[in-house]
Amino acid sequence: MHIYVRSLETLQCYEFSEETRVEEVMAQSNCDNLQWGGRALRAELTLADYGIMDECTLEALLALAGGKRKKKKKVYTTPKKKAHKKKKVKLAVLNIYKVDKSEKVTRTKRACEKCGAGTFMAKHFNRHYCGKCHATQLFSQA
Repeated sequence: MHIYVRSLETLQCYEFSEETRVEEVMAQSNCDNLQWGGRALRAELTLADYGIMDECTLEALLALAGGKRKKKKKVYTTPKKKAHKKKKVKLAVLNIYKVDKSEKVTRTKRACEKCGAGTFMAKHFNRHYCGKCHATQLFSQA
């Protein structure tokens, strides 16, 4: 029976019987591995064991030179930084306004002059800072 062996460059035809072992086909076609129907052929079995019939095409595969090693996982020496969590302050409005005995409401924080009366400035050790418009006023000016 005629068996075709396809390699990267050529397609060659060989004459074999059904009882021919796969290793004899590999030796005659000068290839390391043979594949048929998506399966690799083992050298010790015959063509009849795989059900290979007349005018079937076998794929000749080249041997691969070793694979690359898997990348080692990096070991970190310092622990991960924990993300900052915003603290929720209950009744935070009481820090912004103050009520006198005469029930007069006054602001304890400074309002931004550019943004308007609803935006308050943060008080740092040497300045007031508006987080909305990024205006800064030093205490000597304030």
